[in-house]
Amino acid sequence: MGGSVDDPLVRFLQNLRALLVAGRLDLDGLGELDDAAAIERLVQAKGIGLWSAEIYLLFALGRPDVWPADDLAVQVAVQRVKGLDARPGRAALVEIAEPWRPHRSAAARFLWHVYRHPGLPDGAA
Repeated sequence: MGGSVDDPLVRFLQNLRALLVAGRLDLDGLGELDDAAAIERLVQAKGIGLWSAEIYLLFALGRPDVWPADDLAVQVAVQRVKGLDARPGRAALVEIAEPWRPHRSAAARFLWHVYRHPGLPDGAA
């Protein structure tokens, strides 16, 4: 069950491996950087965008205040718990989450739970 070199995931993983082996992407060193600097370093790697970098900080590094505002599940869950007519975009989510600093990572985790369990009662959060 292998992927071909033409497979985008295979190319991404090969590129990531090359960056790690060459020392151009130091995952261990990311822990010493603040969130913005760590994200900046990660997105320099081809195939790693803002969402991927934020998710890495949130889960792999356990950062307490990462807010993945481009995450579809977070957007849908915020729309639901806030009773919004439309799914909020990045700018609206950043504004909505501002009062949750410095615990936005926890808020994201709760919102993913809401998204995965649509049977939970609706209500304003």
